[in-house]
Amino acid sequence: MVREERIRNERGVNPFTDIWLRTRETVRFVIERKSFKFIILLIVLTGFASGLIGMMNERSSDMAPWAAILQALVTGPIGSAFGYFLGAAILVLVGRLFKGTATYQEMFKALVTAQIPQIWLLPLLIIWVLASPETFLADRTNVEGDPIVVIMSIVMAVVSIWTFVIVCKAVGEAHRVSSWKGFFIVVLPGIIITIIVLIIVFVLFASFFREFS
Repeated sequence: MVREERIRNERGVNPFTDIWLRTRETVRFVIERKSFKFIILLIVLTGFASGLIGMMNERSSDMAPWAAILQALVTGPIGSAFGYFLGAAILVLVGRLFKGTATYQEMFKALVTAQIPQIWLLPLLIIWVLASPETFLADRTNVEGDPIVVIMSIVMAVVSIWTFVIVCKAVGEAHRVSSWKGFFIVVLPGIIITIIVLIIVFVLFASFFREFS
């Protein structure tokens, strides 16, 4: 009975819309039901969005809008795929500290699925770069206060924050642990890297000043 109800609910799952509020159910659906063709589609779309967002900081006001879109479409998915490959490996290893059970394939699918909200930014980003390339491709300091920039910055900030929440839930679901454990699994690598960097900087400074003492 429970299994039949679960299957019936899964049939009604739309990853592109349900990821926002039915995160864990959607991630489990993608992990168990979706092929890697679907994951590749997500990598292309989320990478395209990430590529366009990255172009906003390029200070390339002299670049043609179509060139910016083409560059984002080519380089974005490649960069995102690399990030997913590396990120999934790290999250699988860190998850073991919290008794997580996700395989690399499960974590990879979960991580890619968690970025679906970025896809919703694509239409807005494409319209923006085509309609107002002088604000999209300009240095942020040169267009500070522009209504389009302000509105889009708020929209992207909200989506980014909610995407982080979704990532924590997705990691928790992949590992079959709580969302709070998913949160710590996500942030722990960053904390460790920060500590390592600080230690390296401290050692370098100590060595530098020792030479002049």
